[in-house]
Amino acid sequence: MAKSYLKDVYDGGTNDSRELYASWAATYDKEVQKNGYVTPERVANALRDVVTDQSDFILDYGCGTGLSGSALQAVGFENIDGLDVSQEMVNLAEKKSIYKNLRVFDPSSKIPVHPDQYKIITAIGVIGAGAAPLQIFDSLFALLPPNGLFAFSFNDHTLSDPNYEKKVKQCLNSGNASILHKSYGNHLPKANLKSNIYILKKL
Repeated sequence: MAKSYLKDVYDGGTNDSRELYASWAATYDKEVQKNGYVTPERVANALRDVVTDQSDFILDYGCGTGLSGSALQAVGFENIDGLDVSQEMVNLAEKKSIYKNLRVFDPSSKIPVHPDQYKIITAIGVIGAGAAPLQIFDSLFALLPPNGLFAFSFNDHTLSDPNYEKKVKQCLNSGNASILHKSYGNHLPKANLKSNIYILKKL
């Protein structure tokens, strides 16, 4: 029987998230899809509704095995680049022929993206418990040009820490962004988990 990694992710079962995702890569798609993983589709649909040009280049940050990119592609986005910290995950994403460019980087180094390079950046199921730290929010938002869009999600485990919602409110209250979409809905319904999805527009 294949090992289940979901509990490890949310319980902090390892100090090295890259090590965990490397081990999980081979069974990741099967495990999350078995639990009804729908956050990528929710974000993709919301983004489609607010984007006027679906040929704009998107950075799918934390693309993993490509489930998020696949959801974006399914609703008509044509130019998607992927970036992740796990070589094992990216090896699987490459086989899906979703991304124009696909890169692996060391999370202890600067994100290898030029400011204003992408009009849209997504971080779907990426920031929060068991994954990327909260400071990634600021790093990604800073890379956007004026009127650029940041689409991301926080699951229930992440939302239990008030600092995550506080970060969004601070960004809005500072006048740096407006909110185009926010909704609470299914994340991994068979694991009884939901998530907030957000789309912010940089001002």
